[in-house]
Amino acid sequence: MTRPWSGTHSWPAMVVALLGALPSALGAQAVVFAGSDEVELELPAGVLVEAYENAGYRLAVEGGVARVSVALTPLRSRQPFALPAAPATTDPVAQLARAIAAGAATRYDAVTEVLQWVSRNVEYDLDRAAPQDAPAVLARRSGYCTGIARLTVALLRALEIPARDVPGFVLAAPVAGLPAGFHRWVEVRYDDVGWVFSDPLVSLHYVPATYVRLASEGLLPEAEMQPGRLLARTDGRVAVDIFSEVLPRLTVRRNDVVRRAAALRVTVDGAGAGRAVLEGHGTRRIRSLQGGESTFVGLEPGSYLLRVEVEGASPSLKRVILRDRVWGAVHVITPATADPRLEPVPPIGKEEEST
Repeated sequence: MTRPWSGTHSWPAMVVALLGALPSALGAQAVVFAGSDEVELELPAGVLVEAYENAGYRLAVEGGVARVSVALTPLRSRQPFALPAAPATTDPVAQLARAIAAGAATRYDAVTEVLQWVSRNVEYDLDRAAPQDAPAVLARRSGYCTGIARLTVALLRALEIPARDVPGFVLAAPVAGLPAGFHRWVEVRYDDVGWVFSDPLVSLHYVPATYVRLASEGLLPEAEMQPGRLLARTDGRVAVDIFSEVLPRLTVRRNDVVRRAAALRVTVDGAGAGRAVLEGHGTRRIRSLQGGESTFVGLEPGSYLLRVEVEGASPSLKRVILRDRVWGAVHVITPATADPRLEPVPPIGKEEEST
């Protein structure tokens, strides 16, 4: 999907081709998280980690133990954005940056567009032998975390948005296919808020508390650094809304409290393995229960039938009415054992699932 040019000239051919890579069927949607995330870890040997704080992230160090806390309150930046004057250069990074951010009204919007474009269009590739400078990553459309961070920063700086890449390490693999260990992400400056972390591979406008910023890379070994030892984690992040048509692996910290759709959090009393099935508005949505809870997002207001299936117990049914685009919660108490007089509920095939 391309955007119309607001002037009298056509897009450069390369930029048109790059923008044309956007998916035509924009069905996948990222999830907005609220709440908090806290981690306590034993730092690995041979690294320099110092206390650090920005808008939403706080790292404290005492001895060989670090504590990271992340707050997912809305960013609430009101900084406006306007495209800078067109550069005289034909640099494809600068031209692409202008194409991506055309129409953005705030810095948050412009940063979001850049992060989303990188997430959609640049493939994560562990080949460190390939050049990781921004033009090479753009031309190849793939990069290691270092190259992806450098391209993201170059796109943002082309828009005169202060940005920098951040060295650090991740305690646990944030998503499938991304290893734990040494990592790079980005930090963006808002004049009215301050610096804010993002990882275009995983999370927009925040990073989880498993991300630990390094004060220096000078002591890192050449081989892949082993992450620290996780001592405790309290992951209080809660899905509260959908964001926009981007990769579903992404999670987002929103800028304000405006809701796009309703959400429903389901908690199940003493639940082990199981799932929640929500039917209504012509769809059937299925979520696995993790720790006895799950959240449905992207719901329209209306009436739904909730069915909770827990191993060893009879299915529980509950009617749920969402009267507006609200965040709702429902608690289900399941029977201690299954009723043998009830026939087992037939499994729902994958082809019937709707997200």
